[in-house]
Amino acid sequence: MIPFETIAKLFSSDLEGRFCVEIEFLVKDSPRYQSCWMGKMPNREHREKEDYWYGLVSDGSEAYDYDNFQDFSTAPVFAGQSLREIWDSITLVTIDGCDPEEYLSR
Repeated sequence: MIPFETIAKLFSSDLEGRFCVEIEFLVKDSPRYQSCWMGKMPNREHREKEDYWYGLVSDGSEAYDYDNFQDFSTAPVFAGQSLREIWDSITLVTIDGCDPEEYLSR
């Protein structure tokens, strides 16, 4: 299990020349949230700012954008609960297309 603090650190780090961070994940025991995405990228209009986002269902009806990690991680987008609240039920599938454990160990 990857601690929430590790993901918070990943999202707080500078993108360092990368266009974005994309994380594929699922919520255990939730048929609705089995192919979800979250990430961070530069703001399109203000490159010095960053956008944090979710794409929770394939039809796009549960897509959310935030301008800071605090709002992103505490927004009740998972049936009334936040990422922070359900973290123990999250399984990371990939981070930028890589195995999460390998990615975080670099």
